[in-house]
Amino acid sequence: MKLNDSISTYDVAEALQGETGKFEVTSPNGERYFVTTQPGHSIISLEWAGSEPNLQPFLVRKVAQPVTTEGRSKRSAAA
Repeated sequence: MKLNDSISTYDVAEALQGETGKFEVTSPNGERYFVTTQPGHSIISLEWAGSEPNLQPFLVRKVAQPVTTEGRSKRSAAA
């Protein structure tokens, strides 16, 4: 997804598979969550906890690109 792109989905984990960055996820009830994804990592499980089946989609919007640490020097333990 590109920055500020939005999609609606019934399966957030599937929608974010292979994506990197920070995403704002809005549940069908209007609750907002931030999900950060990184290359090489995946969401193993993300399940609806409500007693009713999820009949409405989630809204997912990319709010930030991934932050890279290339070119930055690491601080020494003595610093």
